[in-house]
Amino acid sequence: MTGTTIRFGLMADVHQDFMYQAESRLREFIDRMNRERPDFIIQLGDFCYPREENRPFVGVWESFTGPKYHVLGNHDMDVCDKRTIMDFLGMERNYYSFDCGDYHFIVLDANFLSLEDGYADYEYGNYHKLPDAINNLTSGQLAWLKTDLAATERQTVIFSHQNLESHYVAPNMGIRNHEEFRAILREANETSGFQKVIACLNGHQHLDGVKVIDDVYYVQINSMSYYYLGKNYTTTRYSEEISAAHRLLPQCAPYEESLYAIVTLEPGLLTIEGKQSRFVGPTPLELGHSNSCGGHVLVPHINSRRLLFPAK
Repeated sequence: MTGTTIRFGLMADVHQDFMYQAESRLREFIDRMNRERPDFIIQLGDFCYPREENRPFVGVWESFTGPKYHVLGNHDMDVCDKRTIMDFLGMERNYYSFDCGDYHFIVLDANFLSLEDGYADYEYGNYHKLPDAINNLTSGQLAWLKTDLAATERQTVIFSHQNLESHYVAPNMGIRNHEEFRAILREANETSGFQKVIACLNGHQHLDGVKVIDDVYYVQINSMSYYYLGKNYTTTRYSEEISAAHRLLPQCAPYEESLYAIVTLEPGLLTIEGKQSRFVGPTPLELGHSNSCGGHVLVPHINSRRLLFPAK
């Protein structure tokens, strides 16, 4: 069994415009990546708003010396349309693919709200204006995905912001057309003669966990920064002054250290080297929270994992 080994740096949901110390968290990641020299880095969305004061923040990201890729998150369009944030981040397309070593990578954009009469794109905060709408992959994007998978002979990893495994727990956690999406993956794996799609990795839910559906790993990548608890669990964690400067911070359970992962792909094995941290101040359990969401326990970690798959 032969094949190349590649490594990439992975982070999600830093939330520059919400979260205390977001830039220092990002800088820690980039400094580590420049030392480790992975083949590329990728962030899974909810990065920053396209504001002039955020150019230094994007500059930290751009200081990585190798290839780097973006995934659009729902909050990236809170104050703008999709094209504006894409231009700010230097993204040519909202969904695309690329190769690295012996592997193929696909970036999807599930930031389309499913309505009775079609789709609404995420822009100007309509994620909040349309609370009953659900994330979707558009029919055109699904057709592109099917064609893109058919065109590669490489084993493939898919990146997205929202989870692609299901739609559960609360509006906008997964995608409405997850069954149609999974059917495309099943067809690709059945017709290729090998397991073409290995794994789908997402952010959005600020959770750490993995599920297996149709022999494909669905991996939740925890937020770099925090878990959002809600108004019922408000508390002061740093100081009144810091809370006043970060309006959502009192409703969140931030992590002491920046969370991110280094992923290694080699024939038959996907390895996630994660990070452990602690909650700042009282834990969700100490505040009376159920400490769970979508079948996952709330933890200030990205756990290390070794995920086996049939090599080509």
